[in-house]
Amino acid sequence: MTKPHVRFAAILAVAYLLALVLIAFWPTPVDRPVSGSLTGLIGWLHAHGMPSFIGYNKIEFGANILLFMPFGYIVAAWTRKWWHPLAAGLAASFLIELGQELLLPNRFGSFLDVVANTAGAALGAVIFAVLHSMHLRRRLSAATAGNHGLAATPEPEATGNASRRSTIA
Repeated sequence: MTKPHVRFAAILAVAYLLALVLIAFWPTPVDRPVSGSLTGLIGWLHAHGMPSFIGYNKIEFGANILLFMPFGYIVAAWTRKWWHPLAAGLAASFLIELGQELLLPNRFGSFLDVVANTAGAALGAVIFAVLHSMHLRRRLSAATAGNHGLAATPEPEATGNASRRSTIA
């Protein structure tokens, strides 16, 4: 990665982590101002085909997973160890929930949030691993082609260009 890309990624990581801290330690639940609208939206979705077993609690659980996916991706990209994002996600989530329970009278800690956040960090790490693996395969393929004097792009025969095909008379 070039220096500008590293700087941009670092800025995005800092912005994400700042937003995560603000969401986690906001004095009141962050969804409180829109709780009536959320309830109305969920009711509308139920009336229009969303299964009734999907309620607010399941949507909140999914939102927690999505919220921690970038966390897992960032830790995986930084450390390159598969277990670091899981450990960091579990530790960060536990500390957030403990802090909410002990320091914020209008918030409460939840074991299910720890589970969802850790799962989100794990999914973020998996996404990093898959994308990193694809990137390495592309680089290896290009390097192998370059070492053998082959072009990085397929020859016209492989793409179906008939003008380069030989014919037997």
